[in-house]
Amino acid sequence: MHSIQYALLGCHLTLMGEGVEGGDNSTITELEQFTLDLSEHIRVTGQQSHLEAMVETFIPYARYIISGQPRGLESTDGSISITPWHRGHRLRLQRSEEQTKGYDVQLDDGELANVVRFLDALIHDPRLQLDLAAPEMEGLLNRELLNRLPMGQRLVAPLGGGALVAVLLGLGLLLPVPEGVRVPSSDQLEGNGAVESVEEGSLEGAAEGEGEGDSPLEGEITSPEAALEEEVPQDDS
Repeated sequence: MHSIQYALLGCHLTLMGEGVEGGDNSTITELEQFTLDLSEHIRVTGQQSHLEAMVETFIPYARYIISGQPRGLESTDGSISITPWHRGHRLRLQRSEEQTKGYDVQLDDGELANVVRFLDALIHDPRLQLDLAAPEMEGLLNRELLNRLPMGQRLVAPLGGGALVAVLLGLGLLLPVPEGVRVPSSDQLEGNGAVESVEEGSLEGAAEGEGEGDSPLEGEITSPEAALEEEVPQDDS
């Protein structure tokens, strides 16, 4: 009987099974039983099918816990299930039909982390020659990504934008409305042009008239002596 042991602070995992004849005693090719001691009051034993089911459920479950989207998971054969439970996690292990007694234990965050570390270690352990592989990582859905944000943070942006729009509209209503600028029509523009042309013509005529009146006045100016002779009356006798 070959065995492999893993140990963490206060936690132990022991694997026992058959190995290659004449090979290293620490190499296991067929697992017969494993024993998981998480604390003084939690001791879980199972077979290879249970270990494979734990790898199938615990690693994805831990990923959802880290992402802030806890959800219950169950193995394909239904032998292992783990769900959020109060402030911890509830582990259920169903035994075979011959051994009807199963396990229903509650784990805290530290114990869950230790189980995941054990599973990750045995997956990459070359001494354990079993077909064990971690499930492929799956991204969160869009709805799950939105649910990661608290409701208050999701409502801040739309409510803030709506309040800002309402304030701007209120300020716009308080401001005085400017009077509309009247744009003249084409007919009015043509009429104004005619008036301007008439005014320009009258101004030119007045200027010409003043120019013609100046020349006679300049011709009528005479000397003072001539003006006095014209004013003295002549004697008829």
